[in-house]
Amino acid sequence: MRILLPPSEGKTAPADGPVLDFEGLSYPELTAARRRVLEALIAVSKRDDAGEILGVGKRIMPEVVAQRDILAAPCAPARGVYTGVLYEAAQLRSGDDVRIFSGLFGVTTGEDLIPTYRLSMNVSLPGIGSLKTFWRRQLAQSGFDETAGAAETNMAQTTVDMRSGAYQVTTPSGDWWDLRVVDSRGKVITHAAKHYRGLLTRTLLDAEHAQGAVPGNATPLDVARVAGASGRVEVTQDGLRRHITLMLE
Repeated sequence: MRILLPPSEGKTAPADGPVLDFEGLSYPELTAARRRVLEALIAVSKRDDAGEILGVGKRIMPEVVAQRDILAAPCAPARGVYTGVLYEAAQLRSGDDVRIFSGLFGVTTGEDLIPTYRLSMNVSLPGIGSLKTFWRRQLAQSGFDETAGAAETNMAQTTVDMRSGAYQVTTPSGDWWDLRVVDSRGKVITHAAKHYRGLLTRTLLDAEHAQGAVPGNATPLDVARVAGASGRVEVTQDGLRRHITLMLE
């Protein structure tokens, strides 16, 4: 099983560590694209209108100024750098099989060493344009496959998509599920959804590590059973894509 995650706006800057090594990141075929985005980000961070371009307020500007020197910044595993709501709930650990999609790196694993940064997938960078469009094209051209290298288990081709809309720049192959969180009236909840996606991520990963806590021939109902501990669950299907809707009471 593989879980796809967005990054988080909230990050914890590593106190020390090696500087960014592009060649050491997973998916080296994306190196040229990553360098291009990072160079554009550094250039934007030096501009007077950097906050407007990056969509951040004055409170965040010190982080924007700091990333002018991002190539000299210390790096740590991505699973520890991202510390937003989803990641606080997921408590990612070494060995967790996740792929993290981001505006700066396209996609990484939780073990890839990255610095802290500010760059949403919703941003349009001068010279590059929409990052969502850019990474959708780059990942398609590179032949990126979410399931490549997945653990050889009966669930190896199962993909659970926890990404928010801006980061859904690929369509998983094979069986895949995503999660929506709604209130009692059916209205989509965004902030709380991050928390529940994180909780479900941790539960599914623990089940995978337990080798059998989730059946090898798992169905959407098995995943729904996990989500159902927090509310009422509905499962719908659209081709190979299964939608799990969690309704909070």
